Amino acid sequence: MDRSGPCSPEWEHRVLVEHAVGVGPWAPLEVSRLFLFTRLLQMSSGLDPVRGLLALRIADVLNSGITPLIPVRGSLGASGDLVPSAHAFLCIIRGVGSAFYRGSRVECSEALRSEGLDAIDLRPGEALALINNTAWSTATLAYSIVRLEDLISRSLKATRSSLELCRCVGEHYDSIVSRIKRHSGLGAALKMLGELKCGSSSRLQDPYSLRCAPFIYGAVLDLIEISKNTVVMEACSASTNPVVVDGRVVHSCAFNAINVAIIADLLAIVIAHVANAIERRIAQLFRGDITGLPDFLAESTPVGSMIEGYVATAIVTRLRALATPHSIHSLPVSGLQEDVIPNSGEATLRIVEALELLGELISIEEKVVARASALKTKH
Repeated sequence: MDRSGPCSPEWEHRVLVEHAVGVGPWAPLEVSRLFLFTRLLQMSSGLDPVRGLLALRIADVLNSGITPLIPVRGSLGASGDLVPSAHAFLCIIRGVGSAFYRGSRVECSEALRSEGLDAIDLRPGEALALINNTAWSTATLAYSIVRLEDLISRSLKATRSSLELCRCVGEHYDSIVSRIKRHSGLGAALKMLGELKCGSSSRLQDPYSLRCAPFIYGAVLDLIEISKNTVVMEACSASTNPVVVDGRVVHSCAFNAINVAIIADLLAIVIAHVANAIERRIAQLFRGDITGLPDFLAESTPVGSMIEGYVATAIVTRLRALATPHSIHSLPVSGLQEDVIPNSGEATLRIVEALELLGELISIEEKVVARASALKTKH
């Protein structure tokens, strides 16, 4: 048998090597593990033209705590998430590259050897079948959704405090509002805000950044549910090409991660909306006529918390830039064959950055709320 020809294990190995050219820092370990789990789910449909032992290898690696270190950048989601997938499977199938194992970075070969796992020779077509998938983009989106849910819950707690410190008009946040617009997210947001202690105010209506908070967060909660459905559908579907259906080899565009890319674009937009609302609530907390406290929450100095507002504005500026759609920016690759691409890799990757910034912005509101609460106690 020719050990270097198109039907050889060396050929399959070379396919992985030539695709493993990613750049950038290592992806979060949670994303890499979610990728492996997602790829295992996709392969469990039984349509991928690979042996079952490759799915078993993914399960063994997950159970043993071996996490391949994967560069974040390089996937277009066009012919699947080729680049990150190649890095991952070079590690867990061939033992090439680096992994996080037992608390430290080690060579993949060392991690596999420690778990009694040998390198596997791939059969013809298996290398491409392994890497031709949407699992990386899907996993990054799933990771982001979980983080966004946590941040929205935390942000609503800060929102509640800001509303009360701004002597809100209670009617705006009454549960009856959910009977006006029937979006389920609105009802959920009102429930999470709870019964507010708005205090006395001569205002008929609160500024929009206060009054519209349940509607803004409600829209986010609605989109999160839609996003979850997209992740589940993508993770539970075959996404390689070709696949084998009822004994027939079928070619399609199942590797195209357009659903994931569009959802990522929408999530970037709602994150920017939340950021706008947070920055404006901070500005409202600086208004003495709204809170009954010193302007800018200043007491012993003329500045108070004003500069925190500057930082919040800088963060919001970046988040607005990140909200620009990525999925529509198609550039042809591979000559005239792959002439439209969804950019799901970059679309989901920027959500990770956006969530880091959103977390910092929420921290600023929490800090301003704490200062305002302390001043209120003194006054």
